[in-house]
Amino acid sequence: MAICQGESKDTAGLFAMMVWVLWNNRNNKVWNESKEEGRSLGIKSRHLWEEWHSVQHCQHDSPSPVQQQQQHLAWQKPPMDWYKCNVDAGFYNELNKTSAGWCLRDHTGNFVVVDTYWNEGKCSITEGESIALLEAMKGMEHR
Repeated sequence: MAICQGESKDTAGLFAMMVWVLWNNRNNKVWNESKEEGRSLGIKSRHLWEEWHSVQHCQHDSPSPVQQQQQHLAWQKPPMDWYKCNVDAGFYNELNKTSAGWCLRDHTGNFVVVDTYWNEGKCSITEGESIALLEAMKGMEHR
């Protein structure tokens, strides 16, 4: 992209951070019905860029850089005579609904109970996941 051609890395980085902050603000407006004022977005962009930039310099100046490895985690069975419950939430803004689903597995990995739940209204991610957990606990209580 030639938009930052001829600019310093700092200027190009700040521009990229501003685009990211604007996109993030747009998503918050669309999905969470909240947005920040324009002036604060510029300040936020500058702050995030300076923070990222300083961390990069600390990592590059460090005599022994820490290497990161991505962990591949697979579902693991619970111990004998235990159960494991997995929950998740889905968000359907166009329908003004939030879904929740959960499954309970035994120590052999077999499904014991599976259920879904629909909630009227939009929820945050934290609220949706919490509702899924609450519905799972209610469902297990009645079995």
